[in-house]
Amino acid sequence: MAYPVINRCLVPLLLGLVLQPASAETLEQAWSQALGSSRTLKAEARKVDAASEQRHAAQAAAGPVVSLQGNWLKLEREPKARMDLSPLTSGLPLPLRGLLPGSMEASLSDDQVTLAEARISLPVYTSGRLTHLQDAAQAAEQAAQYGEERTRQDVKLDVAEAYFNVLRARDAEQVARELLTSLSAYRRDVGNFYQKGLVARGDVLGADVAVADARQKLIAAGQAASVARAAYNRLLGRPFGQPVSLAEVNYPRERRSLPQLTGLAENQRPELAALAAWSSSLEAKAKSVKAEAGPQVGVFASYTYLDNRYLVNKGLGAAGVGVTWTPFDSGLTRAKAGSVVAEAEAVKEQREDARTLVQLDVQRAVSLEVDAAERLQVAQTALASANEYLTIQRDRYRNGLANQTEVLAAETRRADSQRNLYTARYDHALAVVRLKRATGEL
Repeated sequence: MAYPVINRCLVPLLLGLVLQPASAETLEQAWSQALGSSRTLKAEARKVDAASEQRHAAQAAAGPVVSLQGNWLKLEREPKARMDLSPLTSGLPLPLRGLLPGSMEASLSDDQVTLAEARISLPVYTSGRLTHLQDAAQAAEQAAQYGEERTRQDVKLDVAEAYFNVLRARDAEQVARELLTSLSAYRRDVGNFYQKGLVARGDVLGADVAVADARQKLIAAGQAASVARAAYNRLLGRPFGQPVSLAEVNYPRERRSLPQLTGLAENQRPELAALAAWSSSLEAKAKSVKAEAGPQVGVFASYTYLDNRYLVNKGLGAAGVGVTWTPFDSGLTRAKAGSVVAEAEAVKEQREDARTLVQLDVQRAVSLEVDAAERLQVAQTALASANEYLTIQRDRYRNGLANQTEVLAAETRRADSQRNLYTARYDHALAVVRLKRATGEL
């Protein structure tokens, strides 16, 4: 009796890394495409653009401003001035004085007025208001950039998880297919034995049940693989049904200590840097608000044109210095600045809390990496034992020393050992990527 002795699980593990199809997509290629198509990342990039424009606006506030203004007015009536002439007539003889009016009216303008003005102004001293405003905008832009980096790493982690899920589902489907092939061969041999009267009818029925169960598992594994490929394609901006061929991965063990990794994470995690930058932005904004109550000094030059037929010179140039100072505003500015300071303190508290979460995240990631690496070693040994055990049970069954239950149990153990090996392998790969995300290196 010839059973197909299947020991194919180690073949992909040992040869898959070097015998990849030319079209197999690597994880780095998947990352590149996903980063180019991620709408979430594009949204973060737009936020960075918005923050950059805010910084440009803050810088522009310290520059000169040229303004043009024009007005046309239709008055209800011509404006007039009443002039008292009595001082002029008081020295005249009485008869002559009676002939002259005591006052007269004179028009000052037409009932239609056209006014135009060109003005250039420049702030020269703002008590630090504009300087702090620029600092706040620059720090806010840095916070947005760190937010974009955080999203970039999150996208890469999501893609890596989907990538490994495809590989995991693919190998699980292969295990289910091999199990069905092996049990189908076993069913044929049991049928032959039954025809020769060597086994009972119950063995045939038991083999039929095992084959049916294996076929159901293969169907479920195929559907799971289809869903995994669809989820992977979605992250890369592809049609869900597009064929997927992925390269194998093999990451070495992490050798750095937990304190080293924790220190690296505290220095590199974009979440912590973003909170620090946002706190700095709020502190600078608070200083800018406080400076609003200080002296604000600016210079200006203007040219005004008034279309008035009564004026000798219709155009008039001017230059000057303007000062605004609000020494008392019932505490309004102080309250506004205090509100922003409180926000900055809240962000600092959030950062301290996030720092402890980062430390925990690193410790969890290290634990997962160690767990998966050790399970991988155990799974390799277990698979070798399961293959040998299945060979022994098949030989014993052929010689009438084992029953069908023992053979089917050996088949199940071998399939379980294969799945455990693949699970541990991709769990370790994902744990390595998650550790890189936890330290901010992804």
